[in-house]
Amino acid sequence: MALLLASLIVVIILVVCSYGVYKYKNQRPKPDYFEYYKTQDKVPKGKTGVFATCLIMTEDHSHEMFHNVTYKVFNQVVPWPFRNLALRDTGIALLDPAHTHAQKEFTPTHLEDAFGNDKDRDGFPWMEKYKKGELTWVPPSKMLYLDHGYFLYKARQSGEPTLIGKMANYSRLYYYGCGITQKKSPHWKGSWAIINGTFDRLRKQYPDVEFRGASSLFLHDMRVKLRELLDAGCETIVIAAPMAIFSHFEEFNSSFRHSFEYIEEWEEEHPGKKIKVILAPQMGDFRPLQQAFLEMLKDRLDTVPEGSDVFVAVTVHGMPWDSFKWEAWLQLAPAHRDKLFDGCKELLKEYKFGRTKVVICQDEFSDPIWDPKEKYLSTNRAYRSAINDGYDYAIGLPIEFFAENSDTLMHHAMKCYENFDQYDVNEPVTYPDWSIPYTREFVQGKTHVIYNGLPVGKYQKHVIEAYYQAIDSVLSKRK
Repeated sequence: MALLLASLIVVIILVVCSYGVYKYKNQRPKPDYFEYYKTQDKVPKGKTGVFATCLIMTEDHSHEMFHNVTYKVFNQVVPWPFRNLALRDTGIALLDPAHTHAQKEFTPTHLEDAFGNDKDRDGFPWMEKYKKGELTWVPPSKMLYLDHGYFLYKARQSGEPTLIGKMANYSRLYYYGCGITQKKSPHWKGSWAIINGTFDRLRKQYPDVEFRGASSLFLHDMRVKLRELLDAGCETIVIAAPMAIFSHFEEFNSSFRHSFEYIEEWEEEHPGKKIKVILAPQMGDFRPLQQAFLEMLKDRLDTVPEGSDVFVAVTVHGMPWDSFKWEAWLQLAPAHRDKLFDGCKELLKEYKFGRTKVVICQDEFSDPIWDPKEKYLSTNRAYRSAINDGYDYAIGLPIEFFAENSDTLMHHAMKCYENFDQYDVNEPVTYPDWSIPYTREFVQGKTHVIYNGLPVGKYQKHVIEAYYQAIDSVLSKRK
């Protein structure tokens, strides 16, 4: 009896200790820069520098970019110790360019690694190693909806986490390969057009202010550009992310946090110098950003015949909100999302349509894996409801992006249009003119489903105005 009791006590102690370690390892990063954002002093002092940063995807495929973004996802979303398991280097991830979406094991005809090599460093083609039985099929992840499998060479390590190699390889072959005819992403050019267009206006108004910018996916570039501002004598750094809605995932635990780290590093190298840091407001707090999307919607509605039944889906990126109830996005979204929701309803009243309906939905994480109880409306189910209810038009209005990227063109698309008769994931996107919003249309049943695109070209001026107002709301307070 005493031995049983002792064993039970040991088990209890182990469980309690394990839980304690789990909680300690998974505590949220400190300081919480969202709290800083809400309580900060927004009055610049002394020489001021503005630093623009957010996730900006390169025009051509970048292994470095997808290494960093994939590592960020696992590091921020997957709890310890599972992220350590996910980020192991178990070998080299290989894909067949003709079957990038394969979910079931198949016989490949050609295999490449993340750098485009079709043979190992010993000179032997991957296909020969496959035929000799040296490769293993790894099925899609059970944690990612519509994920794809890959072949794994276990005989040596790749030099980085295998899943990062898998993602970078998929990006190279699909996002910047067979997925788009131009084999380029508009995101870099479109994002910098907004940043530089805003900076040009601000320079005229504030000629003594320094301006720099860097993608948050290139950490060295961030560090270099921030140090340029600091070395130029800036005493206040205004960090401005050209994003509609801030989140812990993208800003407070990523681009903002890294910026603080590099500024503090510089301070340590320069004893006695303390830099004031101000986080500029999100663009969604300013009316011109809603105006950009409402103007796009109006132009679309002007083409719809009178008497039509019209359904509008206001779409956001999405997150597994039940797992991140503390996310800043949930508190900051209404300023942009809800105003647009109300604006869409008011706009529809100006037309002589039949039935009208506006819903808010999300492209990601409202799927059978992350949202089995369908608590959050997915964009796909929003469209399906319009189709099932016999609406003539279902118009998708994505409100968190300002230039097309791998998510909007491909990754989200395969989920938004899943099981649409006219959607084929293997059919490449064609988008040659980035100055015109990219749109796509499907007819499902009697419903004309339209992806209405993003505010580029003639609509971009509103985005620039919103970004300008966000930064100017800080710079105008200078004494």
